Amino acid sequence: MRLEDLDERQRGVVDVVASSDDRVLVLGGAGTGKTTTALWTARTYLETSSETPLPRALFLTFSRAAVSQIVSRSPGVLSGSNSRIEILTFHGLSYWLLRAFGRYAGYGSAPIAVQSGARTKLLGRDGTRLLYDDLIPGATSLLKRSDRLRRLISSRWGLVVCDEAQDTSADQWELIRLIGTRKLVLLGDFNQMIYSSFVPGVSTQQFRRVREWVDREVELLPRSHRDPSGVIPAVAEAVRVRNFEHEAIVEAIRTERLYIHFDVDEDDYQDILASEINKSRALGLRDVGVFAHSNVSVSEVAELLNNAGIDHALIGIPEAHSEALGCMAVQCAYAAGLAGDSDIREALALFLTASVRGRDAPPVALALIGAGALRSEVDAAIDKLEQALTSATYGTMGDLGQIAMRSWFGLSLAAGFRPWQRAAQHFGRLLSPVRDEPVNEDAVRRLQSIVSRSQNEALIDLDHSERSRVKLMTYHQTKSREADTAIHVYRREDFFGREGEPFEEASRLLNVAITRARKRLVLILPRDPHPLVEPFNALRRVQASTLRSV
Repeated sequence: MRLEDLDERQRGVVDVVASSDDRVLVLGGAGTGKTTTALWTARTYLETSSETPLPRALFLTFSRAAVSQIVSRSPGVLSGSNSRIEILTFHGLSYWLLRAFGRYAGYGSAPIAVQSGARTKLLGRDGTRLLYDDLIPGATSLLKRSDRLRRLISSRWGLVVCDEAQDTSADQWELIRLIGTRKLVLLGDFNQMIYSSFVPGVSTQQFRRVREWVDREVELLPRSHRDPSGVIPAVAEAVRVRNFEHEAIVEAIRTERLYIHFDVDEDDYQDILASEINKSRALGLRDVGVFAHSNVSVSEVAELLNNAGIDHALIGIPEAHSEALGCMAVQCAYAAGLAGDSDIREALALFLTASVRGRDAPPVALALIGAGALRSEVDAAIDKLEQALTSATYGTMGDLGQIAMRSWFGLSLAAGFRPWQRAAQHFGRLLSPVRDEPVNEDAVRRLQSIVSRSQNEALIDLDHSERSRVKLMTYHQTKSREADTAIHVYRREDFFGREGEPFEEASRLLNVAITRARKRLVLILPRDPHPLVEPFNALRRVQASTLRSV
């Protein structure tokens, strides 16, 4: 096909794929094809490069799972090249660098362990482990120490793609500059900048400097692959510019792409959530994203979904998965005489802390480690568990693993059932190499080694909860994710910063959250909502007249 035969949209993609420039910035709104364009660029590079050994490409992203979903939905894009494109988060890349080369920067020869936020919250800083926030600075420091290492790493990837360039932190930019020394493709959109108020280095000025730094800038047409009708993207843009009377919003209500629940009382949230999720299923819509503003709100919504019996996953707490795996391994170690009662209680407390959002450790978790009175029924349940673990020493590791995998459900604790259940399924797979062996120290130590690697992976780069059909998260965690139905839960106590009209940053956050919906958008508004979303109230007549006509 000749270039002159391509339409304007195709030419934008070709401009990126065929560009010989070293630094290219691809601009485009939500769902306009930035990620797919980058994947085509990677495929073209991998197929046409004459480098020896075979060339590789690196895709850096905020959500590895989101890009993996795009790859799975577009199997033809990377056909034959999948094994040579690596998809990592910035923290995942940093962990890989420190694990592989950390001994050259004073980290020693032992495998690097990462401390979860739950462990820090409950027990304080462990000097033998790295914090999550230590990873990127540690990796950049490592690369700066050695020209030889830096050349080795940069030679691994002839092409580096960086997603969400507008929200990339100062530390992340430093890492990009150290490894992206050959061909670099940046994906960005100023209207999706939502981290500028709390992530160092994220600002309109920084993004302007990036635009001046690149060799070429390509802007994709504002047409959404996520919603080809353009209805929901048009709603998001109207909300971003604070035009709540825009015809796009009115049309979305008329076509039932947007539905608003007005003046919702606290007691009604649970029924509305259950009704909307069931309606989406009845319509044949595959997955649902439920978004709330704060960690506290997300925890409260999670409790409502639990009460309604709706299976769901909390996004952004992979440490719950990690701590659950660790807790099961500790229980196996107890049976083999490698751990004590206090180790089991600490592991249970860590999982509970990781499962509950909030600034402080839950009182029950503190009681488990002796910093408070533990309910007698919980204490008795732990004693019963330990007796069962001890009795299992006469069986196989598989028998012991089953007791550990079921343990949380007999402890009379209200939180954590779903993350524990998913982790138990994972633990069952990790148990396979030793499943048929008798319980002994050697088998348990091998299991501990296997579990430890998976714990670090869960903390750093893999969110196993992404597989759930109903995903619950904060608005700031919606980046790079999408769902057939997006349900926004607003509460009277929501605090969107000290901005006033036109709510420049908060409106960008709404824009991002709205564009996560492929098919349907639902808003749940309380009485007297925050001024950011209060203008939606003016649409109640439009919605009422639409319902009457139906």
